[in-house]
Amino acid sequence: MFFVNSRAIIERTQEEAIEIVVQTRNKPGGPQRLELPGGRIEPYESFLAALIREVKEETGLDVVEIEGEETRIDTVGIDPDFEVECIQPFAVYQTV
Repeated sequence: MFFVNSRAIIERTQEEAIEIVVQTRNKPGGPQRLELPGGRIEPYESFLAALIREVKEETGLDVVEIEGEETRIDTVGIDPDFEVECIQPFAVYQTV
């Protein structure tokens, strides 16, 4: 079993400096870690839908813009047995 995650780099410019949102993760029995907001993509959920949902769940923030969203490559109709979601510049990783 593996899990695919979607994480957000949320930034704002404040007094000519760029700030990003990071979270402190404290899981029982594990070390404290800093993480970007995000989480597991559910089966058949798009990364964008997962990203928007996870950011809202973890931070309470509403996503208003996703850089690169307009670069989505539509693979519908190329191979009816295989469709992928391609967007740049994005990164997706899996955890076991």
